Amino acid sequence: MNLEFDSKEILLVFGANVRRAREMQELGISELATSIGYDRGCLSSLEYGEQNVEYITALNLARKLNVSFPVLFSRNYLNDLANDNTSFSGNFIEDDFLLVFIENFQRVMKSKQLKQIEIYGATDVQTAMISRIINRKALNPTIKTLYAMAYTVDEEMYNLFSRSAIQEEI
Repeated sequence: MNLEFDSKEILLVFGANVRRAREMQELGISELATSIGYDRGCLSSLEYGEQNVEYITALNLARKLNVSFPVLFSRNYLNDLANDNTSFSGNFIEDDFLLVFIENFQRVMKSKQLKQIEIYGATDVQTAMISRIINRKALNPTIKTLYAMAYTVDEEMYNLFSRSAIQEEI
């Protein structure tokens, strides 16, 4: 990796993308929070990168905002929206994004000839948690945990959550 691991980075990206999508739809923060059964204060903190969020909550946000789930993790989402509202106009499509993430993660590991033991030492995530995610035993990991895994293989979360991005690269 080029930069030192900072789990707050993805929370800032995710939160800013959620806020922008919410504002574009003219949804109030209380309205969005209530619609997904989430605390308004926590959603506010999330939008400013101060709140970690679980996978299912992130999925519910994408679903309610009707935006492509992977796009919420794109560092380019805000820039492209400012320049052209159609760049990321993909609507939410139901998928098992956690499974897509795991499959893409494993493809990247294989292509870079990384062993699971190497992944364990690269971040502060417990080895058991990474193993549980890879083996589909943990079905609702936090975004910070998934970001730590993405960091270890030097891949953007947007790509790991996208069904075709990794397959085309490898």
